[in-house]
Amino acid sequence: MTSVARGALRPVAAVLFDMDGVLVFSEEAWFGVYNDTLALFGHPAITRRAFDAIYGNGTKADRDTYMPERTLEEVDAAYGRFFLEHLDGLRANPEAAPLLVELRRRRVKTAVATNTQHSLAREILARTGLLSLVDAVACADEAGAGKPDPAVVRLAASRLGVGLEEVLFVGDSRYDREAAVAAPVRFAGYRMPGDLGAAGTLGTLAGLLERIGAD
Repeated sequence: MTSVARGALRPVAAVLFDMDGVLVFSEEAWFGVYNDTLALFGHPAITRRAFDAIYGNGTKADRDTYMPERTLEEVDAAYGRFFLEHLDGLRANPEAAPLLVELRRRRVKTAVATNTQHSLAREILARTGLLSLVDAVACADEAGAGKPDPAVVRLAASRLGVGLEEVLFVGDSRYDREAAVAAPVRFAGYRMPGDLGAAGTLGTLAGLLERIGAD
């Protein structure tokens, strides 16, 4: 099943990107940040396998799973504090900047739709040199809910001033795909199945857009 009925497809006017795992490789950094946060609040560390099972699901899910006694504000504050200590585990996807530049050349709008809190998301994008290459950033704490809820996808589209039928969302997790279906928008899976198949690299996305009529 696809996110938007095939008969309703329009050319892609905007591409939304998940941040962590798509534009930015940050799994190692977040693994350290999460265990530092657990230690701060008196909880034991979790394994990488346990972390991978929740990675990308947003602060609320993180909190609910291992530290339900804490507020979202406390967890976000800890994330912001500890992330600065794990910057060596952060790197931009080398294919991200060339693709964003190409989309801008084609006059296709771009935005980040992420579960990461807005202050930290903008810091990560700035440090990896990607913030100036996207037209908007939308985060779960601004939208009121994280993926798989569609709120952040809809917020990103709204900030770009485009209709959902003109949007393609690129993500790498089931949370991204579920948010796309619920929004609804088309979904391109990065290293996972999507409406347009699986894109093994971001570099293949330009070709996918040509198939569905992006300008």
